[in-house]
Amino acid sequence: MRDPKRIKRVCQLLERAWSRYPDQRLGQFLLNYVFGSLGRDLHIYRREDNEVEILLTTVIEKFDASENLSEAEKREQKDLYRERILNKNKTVKDD
Repeated sequence: MRDPKRIKRVCQLLERAWSRYPDQRLGQFLLNYVFGSLGRDLHIYRREDNEVEILLTTVIEKFDASENLSEAEKREQKDLYRERILNKNKTVKDD
C-alpha cells in the first residue's frame, strides 16, 4: 500500500508552487511548469507520486532561484528557454 502521508506532502508542494501563478488553472500550471513546457514532457498518468514530489520540489527551487536573478539574467534565462523550446519544436517538425 502506498503511504497515505504522501497526499499531504504532494498537496503542500503543489500549493507552494502553484501559488506563484494563481491566475493559471491547475491543468495549465501542471502542463506549463511540471509536466510539459519546461522541457520535461512527462506524461502525468505514469508518474509515481514520489516522482511528482521531486518535480514539484525542483520547480519550487527554480522559482526561488529566479527571484535572486537580476533583470538582465531573467531576460537571458527566458531567451534560453525560448530557444530550447523552438529548437525542440523544430526537431519534432523535422522528424
